[in-house]
Amino acid sequence: MPAKLTYDYVVEVIKSKGYELLSKEYVSNTTHMELRCGKCQEVYTQTFDRFTRGFYHPLCRYNDNKPFGGGYKKPITLQPISCPSCNMSFQPKRSTTKLCSLVCARKLEQTEEYKRGAKENGRKGGQVSATRQSRRSQNEIYFSELCAQQFEITTNEPYFEGWDADVIIHSHKLAILWNGIWHYKQISKTQSLKQVQARDRVKIAIIEKHGYTPYIIVDMGKHDKQFVEQEFETFLFMRMEI
Repeated sequence: MPAKLTYDYVVEVIKSKGYELLSKEYVSNTTHMELRCGKCQEVYTQTFDRFTRGFYHPLCRYNDNKPFGGGYKKPITLQPISCPSCNMSFQPKRSTTKLCSLVCARKLEQTEEYKRGAKENGRKGGQVSATRQSRRSQNEIYFSELCAQQFEITTNEPYFEGWDADVIIHSHKLAILWNGIWHYKQISKTQSLKQVQARDRVKIAIIEKHGYTPYIIVDMGKHDKQFVEQEFETFLFMRMEI
């Protein structure tokens, strides 16, 4: 392709693909021009840059030798739908479009039903996120083993409306939360400390709602058997007070 394209050159390239250039001048590689499709004769606009990269007429894909193919997938014809906010029928531009306008979207967001649904979706999303971030440290595992010697326990059971506790002693209605450093400090760019702490508050509220007492152990360090044993002794003493 020459460094500086001429109008005649562009005409010949487009013609070689079975198309006709209707625009009377060529401005630049990225300027839209009018073309006539050689298969269906429809007039449409396209840049020369995209044309040379195989983006031909979107409605025509000639599958034998593909002289009119490339680039585009066959367009999907969407059926009219009813807007759930104003009940008017409209033509959606995308398959994900549900509402006819931004005004209707704002009205829907103010309804109690929408707010309840958003709150429930947020709760479920928090549970999924918390589960993905769940990591059992060696300290937590050792603590649960000590608990198992004294009580009948379950570990990481999603007992509280989908939320779990690290150790649950059902006979005493105790839910033990072994909180590592990521519950209190920003340890990575991908982690949101505010979200972690917001989930912790929601979890504690739901645990208490079920009549269980949350018992939080803060573990800011590395594997330390002595630290775990001290925390276990403190827990046994505190249990007598609970």
